[in-house]
Order: sequence, then C-alpha cells, then structure tokens
Amino acid sequence: MKRSIIGACVVLLSTLSAASADDGLYENVADPNSSFVRVIAPGETVASINGNTLRDLEDGISGYVNVVPGDVDIVLPSGTIDLTVGASTYYTVVFNDAGEPTIFNDEITNSPSKADISIYNLSSAESIDLYVPAANAVAIAETTSSQSQTVSVRAPLTLDFEVHADGEVLAQISQVSLVRKGGVSIVLLDGEDGFTAFSTANTFIK
Repeated sequence: MKRSIIGACVVLLSTLSAASADDGLYENVADPNSSFVRVIAPGETVASINGNTLRDLEDGISGYVNVVPGDVDIVLPSGTIDLTVGASTYYTVVFNDAGEPTIFNDEITNSPSKADISIYNLSSAESIDLYVPAANAVAIAETTSSQSQTVSVRAPLTLDFEVHADGEVLAQISQVSLVRKGGVSIVLLDGEDGFTAFSTANTFIK
C-alpha cells in the first residue's frame, strides 16, 4: 500500500508544469485581461493595493487583488511602490525588512485538475529544493536566494514538504492541502536559530 502511494506521488509530481495566467482559474472575473497583485511583507499586518486596504495580513501575505492593467500603487508602513501591471498576469511584490521591493511574475495555471505551489526563498540560503518525503522526490529545484518558482501538480492531495539545501533539511511544513483551482505559497525565512518556513493558501480579492 505504501509503495503504491509513493508511486502515485511520483506520478503526480512528474506532471509539474507552468502555464500563462488566465482568468478562467477564477469565477466571476468579468475582464479576461484583468490581473492580480499581492504583497509578501513578513512582519507587516496591513497593506494597500490600488486603493484597497487589506488588514490583518496572515504572516505578512495579502490576498491577490484583482486589478486592471496599468499603474497600481502599493503602500505598506515599510515602503511603497508604483507597479505597471500588464494584462492577464499574476504579481507578487515582496518587501524586505528595509522596505525595498522585489517583483515576481507568478506562473499560475488554470487547470481544473491541478493546484499551484509557489516557493519564495527570502532567506540567506543560496539555493533550496522543495522536497516531498512521501514521493522521495523534489517538487521544485534550485530556488536561489531572493527568487521564486511556481509549479502545478495534480490535486486534490495533502502532502508534507521539506526545504533542503546541500542535502540538509532546513525546514519542514506539514499537512499542506492542495486543492483543484487553488494554490499555496511556501516562504522560507531566516530565523533566530536557523531557518523557518510556513505555507499559506492563496486567496483572491475582486
């Protein structure tokens, strides 16, 4: 039984793929050219995206806010940025402790049978792998410091993950729920005694 489960996970993870953003992933999005913008700012609890005030941010991560292409203002207590948004694109703006932003284009899939997994290496680790113990396989390889990667896997499924660097386990994330037409974001940070990681489900604000 265990062998069959592991085999299924390997098959699942072998389907990793990235796709261009498409509004079909989300219901009731009227404009097919609309885009989504969110922030990751560990330690912050409030942000404003295009005039939408978002409070009580969990782990400093906001939901994706639906915006039309053009100039979008993003305001946090630690920093601000004016972002020029293209059509049908998903953006994550990461603010470091100094309030300096880094912009990522998230490769979100619209497959009704898959879930998106994004990892953000906001730590000092030079390169990390997102590892799935149940499948003895790497889901996302070689995400360098201050970079991000996104893949899609078949869902639904609940998995444990480990963040590896040079064969060492830096952090563990347990019982991550992967749902169809949904996604999760995993963030690795420097901690007081090494590294710390957490995951959060992607949410969307229209």
